[in-house]
Amino acid sequence: MFEIIHPSQLAQDPFFRDIITFLLESPNQTLRAIKKAFPDQKQLDRQLDRFIDAGYILRAQKRYQANIPWLTSLDGLALDQELFIPETFAFKEALADLRFETRLTNQTNAVVLCEETDIRREALTLANFFAKANSPQQLTQAQQRLYDLLGDVNPEYALKYLTTFLVKFVRKEVVLQKRPDIFVQALVALGYIKEIEPNRYSLLMTLDKEQLVFTAPALAADGQVDS
Repeated sequence: MFEIIHPSQLAQDPFFRDIITFLLESPNQTLRAIKKAFPDQKQLDRQLDRFIDAGYILRAQKRYQANIPWLTSLDGLALDQELFIPETFAFKEALADLRFETRLTNQTNAVVLCEETDIRREALTLANFFAKANSPQQLTQAQQRLYDLLGDVNPEYALKYLTTFLVKFVRKEVVLQKRPDIFVQALVALGYIKEIEPNRYSLLMTLDKEQLVFTAPALAADGQVDS
């Protein structure tokens, strides 16, 4: 009936969608009617109070109704903003086509990684991987493959080695890496470098050598890096 992008912790509760759907289909319900509709829901009163305190449900004159801030336009949207998308939303395709820039810095050097992402953070980028790997959000298949490679890595630790390798391209167009390295493999998986010969890699990112800014390839129409 509706989609939630970047749901809050409360909105990720399975009961949240159930109660909101119920109140949308049958508004202005009494507590008695709600308890009758959800007889097996534990601590129902407490759950309702939490949703009311967060503004998702309104209670007036002992009756309850949904109070969802539906998305009605694309104006002023921000990445990671909680969005409620109604089934009848007229701009779903335009929403999917929105692009946002993310920038990653690190404590090891002055390198900045600029990447482009969709609003759902489904694109295979480092920023999206770090944002989702340590959260309840589900990884895409491509992001899961990167997780299988890097595991539950600390972002700062990973950026140290990723950027240390990338900065070699400031002086060389082709960089040699003889020993197997998961961070080099990760950069290949991301589409940021390419193995042109055994153990020799070229850069697919755009590099500003003076500012040490590495910009990832733009996303293709399917939301993946277009390399």
